[in-house]
Amino acid sequence: MNHKNIITAVFCAVCLVIPVILFIINANPEQLPEKVYSAEEQVTVPEFLYLSEEEARAKSAEYDLKIIEKEKIHHPLIPENHILTQSPSAGAVLHRGDAVTLVLSSGYTEYVPDVSDMPKEKASEKLESLGFLVSYQERPSDLVAPDSVITQSIPADTKIRIGSEIILTVSTGRADTDHSVSEIINNYIGMDFQKAKTQLAEQHLYAVQADTVYDPDIPNGTVISQNIPAGSTVPQGTCIQMKISLGQITVHVPDCSGKNVSEARKLLEDAGLTCMLVYIPSQSAPLDTVISQDIPPDTSIAKGSKIWLTASVGKPSYVISTGGWSGNPLPSFNTEPETESESDFSPEEPVTDLYETAPEIIPELPENIETAPPEMPEIFNIPEPETEFLTESASQEYQEAPETAPF
Repeated sequence: MNHKNIITAVFCAVCLVIPVILFIINANPEQLPEKVYSAEEQVTVPEFLYLSEEEARAKSAEYDLKIIEKEKIHHPLIPENHILTQSPSAGAVLHRGDAVTLVLSSGYTEYVPDVSDMPKEKASEKLESLGFLVSYQERPSDLVAPDSVITQSIPADTKIRIGSEIILTVSTGRADTDHSVSEIINNYIGMDFQKAKTQLAEQHLYAVQADTVYDPDIPNGTVISQNIPAGSTVPQGTCIQMKISLGQITVHVPDCSGKNVSEARKLLEDAGLTCMLVYIPSQSAPLDTVISQDIPPDTSIAKGSKIWLTASVGKPSYVISTGGWSGNPLPSFNTEPETESESDFSPEEPVTDLYETAPEIIPELPENIETAPPEMPEIFNIPEPETEFLTESASQEYQEAPETAPF
């Protein structure tokens, strides 16, 4: 057997054996040996739960681990920017330089709802369901029905810590009510609730905000229904239960400044808002970092509203928009240096400098060189076209042409 045959046989054997080995490996992945790190490369994951973000980062540096932060989650007990969960759990063995994913708490604050004009029981139930403590104080009122809320110690839409106390001032009614006197109920549907309260107070009657409903077609504060029909006669001191429209559903704008575009978009979408993006160059903000937003955080606006975010494309560059002003997808940009445009030209620069440098790059012609006049092109006699194949009309047109057309 010569060398050529030996090489061919070995090549065929290798081609047959390799597929068999790959099939065995894929069929039995559990038999593959796991990568074993040396004692110097291994690290045991520490406990990060309930630490502050700064403490968690300091501890991760001690163990040569990276930190990946996911979205923040509201928690009634864990303070803001403290660790809620970690993955993997404490005690797991990782390689130095691996990452640990942490979920932080967004704090235990909540927005205070508006409970004015609501019955005492309903107002208390709404506040306590959000984790607030409720206490009461009483005083008489000509406008607000007995046992209904006149004012609240913390204004609506204020963000405070859960567990805070809110004092409700509850009405005891008016002292000059004569229950022996009857009054006629008018139609208050479609009227502003505050106006209805004022008109009923003139009759020693009360308007009570018994229920509320969101309806984008009915303005906020408009009376939708009343439990006592118009034209009915009732004694003074009677309370008319009314359903009031809250208009469009409102949400609070989250704070997106300094966040990554994808994180900011998710915050807005989770809040029921539409994210719009405008990209601008920035010397300080990294790529895809939100610089500002057109509506301030914590502002209460209609659900579905557009929030415009100004994001960074990094240092100044040529930005080629691939998705319009909405920023979907991210723009691409050219890293080549910018050329000086005409608008950047300063009139203070001396124009003569540019002219004076010209002789240095243009060689001078010798004085003894005589320039020859340009040669004139030869003029050829253009033969007259034959007309024997032309029709009579065409021949006539040809003969008339030289009189008017330059030849």
